[in-house]
Amino acid sequence: MYIDIILNRVLDKLNLKNIKQDHITRIGEGAWHTVYKLDRIDNDDLVLRIKKKRAYGEIQHFDENELITEYESTRAYYKQANKSFQNICPTYFKYFIERDLVFTAETYMGNGQELSLLKQIEAFAYGKKLGQSFNQIHRNKPEIKGFGDLHWNGKYLSGGNHQKIQQIWEKDNNSYLKVLDSLYVSKLNFNREIVSEKVKNLIENRRKYVQTISLVNQDITPENLIVSFDRVSIIDPLPKLDFDLKYAAYFVFCYQFLLPSYSNSPRYLNNAYEEKRSILNEIAVGFKQGYFYNCNSDEHRVQLKRLKDEYILWMLLETFEHYEVLNKTQQSDKVSQQMGSKEVIRDRLDLCLDELEILCS
Repeated sequence: MYIDIILNRVLDKLNLKNIKQDHITRIGEGAWHTVYKLDRIDNDDLVLRIKKKRAYGEIQHFDENELITEYESTRAYYKQANKSFQNICPTYFKYFIERDLVFTAETYMGNGQELSLLKQIEAFAYGKKLGQSFNQIHRNKPEIKGFGDLHWNGKYLSGGNHQKIQQIWEKDNNSYLKVLDSLYVSKLNFNREIVSEKVKNLIENRRKYVQTISLVNQDITPENLIVSFDRVSIIDPLPKLDFDLKYAAYFVFCYQFLLPSYSNSPRYLNNAYEEKRSILNEIAVGFKQGYFYNCNSDEHRVQLKRLKDEYILWMLLETFEHYEVLNKTQQSDKVSQQMGSKEVIRDRLDLCLDELEILCS
């Protein structure tokens, strides 16, 4: 009964009258939203995401500016992506914010293909299309100024950092060396010399090639990348302004390592990523092929090498994040949901260290 009232309020805010109950279907339940599909006869179907009052076991503090930032960032990413590939993202997007009701409405982009049903050749083809798509999105100069996490100032979005790109690039490179130093002096059991030498050498080389600042997507899990037949779609992004090749490598890192390794955390248990490891890997291989589709053979080899270096740096950061979490006396419910128990995090830290050593050898 309560949810019927909420849905009716949502429909009223959207000025959608006389919608029958059997035209609305609950299709998802995330950490932050309850998701419904609204079937329409004369227009595109819509997805309604209604913000929950509680997430990860905690009541969510209402912050209007934070919510506007989140939803304006989504709108900006959809616009940027659709400039690169027509209709790769929802073309209709609206949001509504009141203290007791927060929701978004956007074009329904389809169910997508279940990963476990994909053949290897299909997974590669989808990954290749995604790689081409992300390449085009990254190549389009963003309308938003600055660098880093996006913020709404009451009139427009901007990145939090407005330094010159060379300063930002130097800071980015130096941040990895600081992480390396912290791990080097830790009591963790790994081959410090091999890892240290490799990371320092690749950072020295990385400094020479300043990457392009792009509007990137930090949430590229399979649930937010819909693949069906001959098309791919991107939904529910987590945008920021950051470096293009760095985030191309992040996609590969997620699909080859991160998602399977997080299969035993509560947040991802139902996704069974470990069982789909071979399919995820094939998507990553296709992605690399697609992302560098416009490179000649020599340039392709150079870019693959740089992407591998970025992959190593993501592994370094992931290792450090696990190390930091284990060093804290208390662990929040959110961290437990996303990363697992202390024991699970400790085991994954060992896995990260092993992978880091292999990559640096």
